[in-house]
Amino acid sequence: MKVQLVCQFGQPIRGLSPYGDPLLEALKRASPDTVEAVDFKAAYPGFLHPAVRGGIAGHGELHWGNPASWFRVAGRSADVIHLQHWSAPLSSYYLAIAVSARRRGKVVAVSVHNPEHHESVPGLSALEGRFLKSVDALVVHEKRAVDILRMRLGKACPPLYVIPHGVQLHSDRENHSIDGYRRLGLDPVRRYVVMFGNLRGYKGVSVLLDAWMRVAKTFDDVDLVIAGRLWDGRTRAGARLASWLLGGRNSEDLKEQLSLVEATNRVHLREGFIPDEEIDFLLDMAQLAVFPYERFASQSGAACRAAGRGCPVLVTDVGGLPELAIDSSWVVEPSCSIALSSALAEKLSTNGEHRQPLRQSQRARVGAMRWSEVARDHLDLYAELLRTRRRKH
Repeated sequence: MKVQLVCQFGQPIRGLSPYGDPLLEALKRASPDTVEAVDFKAAYPGFLHPAVRGGIAGHGELHWGNPASWFRVAGRSADVIHLQHWSAPLSSYYLAIAVSARRRGKVVAVSVHNPEHHESVPGLSALEGRFLKSVDALVVHEKRAVDILRMRLGKACPPLYVIPHGVQLHSDRENHSIDGYRRLGLDPVRRYVVMFGNLRGYKGVSVLLDAWMRVAKTFDDVDLVIAGRLWDGRTRAGARLASWLLGGRNSEDLKEQLSLVEATNRVHLREGFIPDEEIDFLLDMAQLAVFPYERFASQSGAACRAAGRGCPVLVTDVGGLPELAIDSSWVVEPSCSIALSSALAEKLSTNGEHRQPLRQSQRARVGAMRWSEVARDHLDLYAELLRTRRRKH
């Protein structure tokens, strides 16, 4: 069995590489000669990316604007081609790859990382639907996504399979170096709540800030750290247009709200790309990480990272986020700042006394989602799809 895994690999700033890299590594450990990585030279025009300064070109082969690269990928010798799909514009050439690969006798599987778009992209939904209907199987990360795709695609929906988002588990050794606090401009004697990731409209930053206004009055020893990139398209006109289409419409309002709260309510904003080591330090020293998404239909790579590091995650009841929570007390109603502030207050009241047991419980909660298990699920799926193809032919 030979499989082509088409994804972004390498630089985390490129989008899906924090998923593709560990998946590829786990697949190669489980079956060294089975999987070939197919990387992108460019998944879409770099100047359109609303959260990146400069280009985002990779070193791979697949290029959004080069049809020859599409058909080279489709024509390679392999039994299965597994496309990682995270944004509707990819459908403009993924469809050609899928149709060409199936004509050559390949099985085509697609992991749909966003079954429901975070923001609508005008004119592309119909094309994306056509692409998703053209393949042999769809993979999603959580059960709710199955119903969403069946509703979107109707009777023509291909078979759906649920494979969890992988989690990298870390030991319980924590990093509390004074140098780490100094680099982040934080005080080592205080406690911290952390939110990190791309700061897009659906992620509930405004809800968190409203909740924090209440929490900050009660807990004068706790600060809030918000780390990530605003999708504001600040670099050039094309990026500003992409920002408007892909969730940056409210970025100016959000920046203004952040600046007002930051000055008076112990909020530390680290805006921009955050190196891995700084994110890891934040998760090691934080009391908890909060992911107050207002709408979501998949799994959060950022929340998976926090959970695997042992940082307890307080999440909203959307998408696959509840699957990461230690128990139901760590799950709140979305878009409700009162519920979020109550949960934060409850956890901050007790977290200091039970810090280590909570971190151990968080790791245990996501233990079955380790990348080795996810890789085995993928290999089993590939084998099943090939058996189904052989029975049909």
